Amino acid sequence: RIESSVDLMRVCRDLLVRYSQPVLVETYLPGREFTVGIVGTGQKARVLGVMEVIFNKSAEAFGYTYDNKAHFEGRVEYRLEESKSLVRELGDLALAAWRSLGCRDAGRLDIRMDEQGTPQLMELNPLAGLNPTISDLAILCRLSGISYSQLIEEIINSALERCSQTASQRLQHAEEHAA
Repeated sequence: RIESSVDLMRVCRDLLVRYSQPVLVETYLPGREFTVGIVGTGQKARVLGVMEVIFNKSAEAFGYTYDNKAHFEGRVEYRLEESKSLVRELGDLALAAWRSLGCRDAGRLDIRMDEQGTPQLMELNPLAGLNPTISDLAILCRLSGISYSQLIEEIINSALERCSQTASQRLQHAEEHAA
């Protein structure tokens, strides 16, 4: 996180020299942070839950850093969002992004509020981690009352349905061209 235009210029110059490629600069989002879990593909995709990531005093400041994720116990608290209107708003944003990018089967999206409290999509994870103990999607499901085996079953069912539709479409296409 960079606080001044002088530091921004210095860091960007250093990164340009070091990596010889453009530098992405984003506005810091100071508000609440959420993860939205999704299962399914296309119009069948649905929200599994909306989980807030809350940072304790021992967490690294300014966000859900790699170190905070790796040492989440004692640094981070996970809590399902209870406001139905906020769950709907974040879920709608996540589903729109998921569908527009053609994501499939299961994943999660990270959303953070800006200084006005407007949700901003930070990251889409179409291949979210599935470690039953430490991965955010599995934690979100556990808090939502969805067992790990249910999550895996829903992912497999989505993939099977998607793949069987694709195979059926290919077979129909081949039959039409053979006739």
